[in-house]
Amino acid sequence: MRDYHVYHFCLREYIQFLLEAVVLILLVCYLFYHSLFAVVLILPFYPIFLKIKAKRLLEQEKQQLCSQFKETISSVAAALNAGYSVENAWREAKTEMAQLYGEQALMVQELQHILAHLSMNVPLEDLLYDFARRSDMEDVSSFCQVFFFAKRSGGDFIGIIRATTERIGQKIELQDQLAADLASRRLESRIMNVVPFVILLYLNVTSPGYFDILYGNISGICIMSVCLIVYLAAYAMSEQMLRQSLRI
Repeated sequence: MRDYHVYHFCLREYIQFLLEAVVLILLVCYLFYHSLFAVVLILPFYPIFLKIKAKRLLEQEKQQLCSQFKETISSVAAALNAGYSVENAWREAKTEMAQLYGEQALMVQELQHILAHLSMNVPLEDLLYDFARRSDMEDVSSFCQVFFFAKRSGGDFIGIIRATTERIGQKIELQDQLAADLASRRLESRIMNVVPFVILLYLNVTSPGYFDILYGNISGICIMSVCLIVYLAAYAMSEQMLRQSLRI
């Protein structure tokens, strides 16, 4: 099964992001340097561009997986309450998740993996711990620990699982609400990131020669390079602030 620490691009994504990078690089070269020779200097940053894309896609995948995991453990708790055995409760959860999200959903694939290995007598606890390790999600690790303890210690197993499910579900719902509240801030950040390019493009189109003093000479290249570095630093800072807000 896949490791959620690393994102693997498919061919379509490689082509898509390559085209995006080419357009972005050409735009930067034109607006900041008025020279295509700058492509040689900027092109090596393409791997960094891919790394940023991979990180963003991984975050999206983990958000989807976290939401689907909440529904899964809710389904497991309901099945246990209805009298299913532990293993059959996970089979029932897989059926419900496939109906809800489709067979290609991340959590459905994980449940298929778990059920396939359960049929080979692999302990459920080992499979859940493996999923927690690969997903690197705190909620999954917490559930695995409680699930293992409740199953081994006996007692009100269903009550313990239900209480844990409700707690994790409330936490995930809070995170989803926070992400929705921050959506407007993220949109504002995207707009602010585009504004400098729009201003430069507008001045270059409407006032030809306005920035000529900054092109084709060492001092101008240095000034525009500093401006580009400051812009990239501001972009990185805004992204970091948004990520920190989501973790609160």
